[in-house]
Amino acid sequence: MKTLLTIAALLTASQAQALSCMRPDAATSFDQASASEFPYLVLTGTLTAPPASGTTESKPVSLLGTLTGQGLTTDGFTAPFDGNVVLQVTCAGPWCGSAPASGPFLAFARIDGETPVIELDACGNWLFPAPDQATLDRLTTCMQNGACSAQPVQ
Repeated sequence: MKTLLTIAALLTASQAQALSCMRPDAATSFDQASASEFPYLVLTGTLTAPPASGTTESKPVSLLGTLTGQGLTTDGFTAPFDGNVVLQVTCAGPWCGSAPASGPFLAFARIDGETPVIELDACGNWLFPAPDQATLDRLTTCMQNGACSAQPVQ
C-alpha cells in the first residue's frame, strides 16, 4: 500500500510539471506578433536549416538558416524574400523547441537586428510546416484587417 501511494504521489508531481501548450494556430501567432514590441515578417517558403549536430534538445541554441519564398503584404504573400534567418531554439524549463528539417514552412520572423529571428519555442507557435492555401488566405485577411482574433475560422 505504501508503495502504491508513493507511485501515485510521483505521478501526480510529474503531471503538475508538464508543459501546457495551446494547439499552435497561425492566426493566434499573427495577433501575438502584432501585439509585440518588435516588428515581424510573416514569411512562407522553403526553409533550409543546418543539421543541429553537436546540440541537444535540452539547451537553447541559435542556428543560421535560409528562407526563400514570399512575405505577407496586404495583397497576400507577394513580397519576395530570399535570405538568412536565425533559428533560435528556446526552452521553457526542460522543454525545448527543435530545429526543423528543411522544407516548406510558414514562419513568423522577429526583426531584432540585421537578420530576422524565428523562435523555435517548446509550443511551436512561430513556425508551421507545409501551410495550406486556406491558412495563407486567412493571414492575408488578417493583414488587411490588422488582426485575426475577430476573424471567423473557416
